[in-house]
Amino acid sequence: MNDKKSVDIIQEALFSSSVFKEGGERTLNQSYIPEYLNFREDHIRRISQNFRELFASERGGYSGFSINLAITGSAGIGKTVTSRYTVDRIQSTAEKYHLKLYTEYKNCWTTRTKTSILRSILRDQFGVASRGFSDEESTDILIRRLNSEQAYLLLILDEASVLNQKDIRGFVHLSEEFGMEHRISLIMISRPTEWKVALSSMVSQRISDVIHFQPYNYEETRKILGYRSELAFKSYALSEDIVDMVAEISDQTKNLRHGIETLYRAGRAADQMRIDEITPELIRRAKNDVYPEMRADILEELNPHELFATLSVARRLHHKGITATTIEHSFKNYRIICEEWNATPNGEAAFRNYLSTLEAIGILGKVTKGVKGRKGVRARLTIHDVPAAILIERIEVFLAKQLKNET
Repeated sequence: MNDKKSVDIIQEALFSSSVFKEGGERTLNQSYIPEYLNFREDHIRRISQNFRELFASERGGYSGFSINLAITGSAGIGKTVTSRYTVDRIQSTAEKYHLKLYTEYKNCWTTRTKTSILRSILRDQFGVASRGFSDEESTDILIRRLNSEQAYLLLILDEASVLNQKDIRGFVHLSEEFGMEHRISLIMISRPTEWKVALSSMVSQRISDVIHFQPYNYEETRKILGYRSELAFKSYALSEDIVDMVAEISDQTKNLRHGIETLYRAGRAADQMRIDEITPELIRRAKNDVYPEMRADILEELNPHELFATLSVARRLHHKGITATTIEHSFKNYRIICEEWNATPNGEAAFRNYLSTLEAIGILGKVTKGVKGRKGVRARLTIHDVPAAILIERIEVFLAKQLKNET
């Protein structure tokens, strides 16, 4: 292929027509915060009311301010976008009142320790390079900066249960480092099971309010997807029937993200096929590819042995009629999988740590079952959100690409 033909191909790809509006693709991205947020008015109000004391202090009222909130609910129902939407507007209000408020959002899937979170806050908000500092030193710098500026920090920790117990306690008690000048507040986002099992018992006495989200109903889902479609696509690109179809998909799983991701993938497929309309067949294909709980960025954050551990469970559950498996059986599979990938297996203690990580981020789940002839219950491993076959395929493809890149 000569250079001119290569340039023509690239220019065609860059400037050919698209079913998306200019900038429309980003409106379907998971990090996008829409201008209007429907059906979460009560949650927005309740989150905001918890922070009234911050503005009271600016008017000469009580200055000791520290609020810790918990946001709970299943995947894809607006916990994150509602929290970020509300905090953005609280910050805008703070600017009007000449109140210095820093806000920071961290997804603990990608920033998985207190150390890395503190360092990124210092870097992003204050331009301080704190690499090599201990948590105590980073905290001391943060305290000094906030005190010197008479400023506050509102930190959102999404998927907070991914953090270990020591780090969670450290964040909840962080404001105590300020003495009477409490300047750090926290919003922790978690699924209900993880909140009850991993978080509530540790920090419940320090939580000001627990706000639970319910899934959207069909009518709400349909209206939201219609709004997001208008933001993303040209008017001729998809019909009302297509939006209805996607709304039914989301309603079946009670996960709005399924529908948004399906629209995005179908739109990309239409562009790749050089057609100007999203068809029902494209929606059906996209639906089969969409499992937001198993995004590529999640795989990238797992180390190889965590991926091997996931495979060890998924392969067992792929057998007909098996809905859960034991840790012992999975560990045997793990050792076999390590051999397949020419890796040295680690011991059972390390394997159990891998399982704990996978459970914390929602890839694996645990069910308890009484064992005949024994006292108590026995934990068994399962997968809730992603079919075992999909999980196996995506991990094996990902591992193969990793190995290819390393050679």
